[in-house]
Amino acid sequence: MKYRELKEVSSFLAEYAACLLGSGVHTSRTERNTKRIGLSLGTDVHLNLSMKTMTLTVRNIETGESITEVIDVPHKPIKFFLNSELSALSWEVHDRSLNIDETKQRYDEILLRSNRQPFWVAWLLISLSNACFCRLFEGDYLSMLIVAIATAMGFYTRHFVVKKQINLYIAITLAATVSSGMAVLGGHILPTLTSATAVATSVLYLIPGVPLINGIIDIVEGHTLSGVSRLIQGGLIVLSISSGMAITLLLTTGSVS
Repeated sequence: MKYRELKEVSSFLAEYAACLLGSGVHTSRTERNTKRIGLSLGTDVHLNLSMKTMTLTVRNIETGESITEVIDVPHKPIKFFLNSELSALSWEVHDRSLNIDETKQRYDEILLRSNRQPFWVAWLLISLSNACFCRLFEGDYLSMLIVAIATAMGFYTRHFVVKKQINLYIAITLAATVSSGMAVLGGHILPTLTSATAVATSVLYLIPGVPLINGIIDIVEGHTLSGVSRLIQGGLIVLSISSGMAITLLLTTGSVS
C-alpha cells in the first residue's frame, strides 16, 4: 500500500468513526467497527477519544508506516437506522473484501438513505410519541393534545436554534421553556384535569437517554474519559431542561416550587 492509499484509508476511517460517535454509538462499538474495516483494508487502527475530538492512528501492516488523523466529533441527530447500517457496513467490508473505493461508495449510499427522511416526519412522530408518554403517566386525552402541541413547538424551537449554530444547551433551555410554557397555557385554556402531568411530560423528548446510557457503557468497558464526558454532557442537558422549566414556573407562578 502506497502512502497516498494509506492517507485515503485513514481519512475515510476518521470520518466513519466520527460519524458513528456523533450519531450516538458508544466508544467500544465504534472502535470494533473501525478496527474491522481497517484490518480488512490492510491497516491496524488505534482510536483515542474525547468528547469533542478524536485521534485516529492508522498503521500499514506491511510497511509499518502510519498516519494520525485528528478530527472533530460532529453533533448529529440520533439515528438508529444509520448506526445499524454503518455497523453492517463494517461486516460487509470484512466478508466481501471490499477495497477503499467500494467501501466509500457504500458509505455514501448509506448516508444518502439516512438523510431522506423529511423533517416533518420526525416532528410529527416525536410529538405523538411524547403525547403517548403523557397517557402512560395517566394524563387525560386533553392533556395528550396539549403535550403534542407543546412538544411540536419546542422541538421546532430546538431545531431552529441549533440550525442557527447557537449553543446546544441554550437551544435545549429555550425548547424546554417553550414546551413547558405551552403546556401551562394549554392547561388554562382547556378543561383538563391533569394539567400538572401535561407540564411534566411536555419536556420528556429532551431527556438525554443515549448520552447517559453510553456514558455508563463506556465507563464499564474501560473508556473512562469518554464515559465521564458523555455523563457530563447528559448532566448539562438535564440542567438545561430544568432551567427551561424553572423559567416557565417563574414567569407563570413567581416561584420554582
